[in-house]
Amino acid sequence: MTVDLMTSYACRTAAVTATAGGASFTLAHEWLAGVLLLWLVPSLLLVACRARLAHARAPHTGRTRS
Repeated sequence: MTVDLMTSYACRTAAVTATAGGASFTLAHEWLAGVLLLWLVPSLLLVACRARLAHARAPHTGRTRS
């Protein structure tokens, strides 16, 4: 697994966690914390998308035998 793929998975996981946390805080009437967490979601998804594209563009050399 490459660093690009790990970054993509980590950012998507963080986006899901931020969405759940932001929704929970908002429902608990902690508006500022909820909005700040929800504000992070689009940027996390953007980083995940860019990392996924970088992974797709990278040349796949495969394993070689010596």
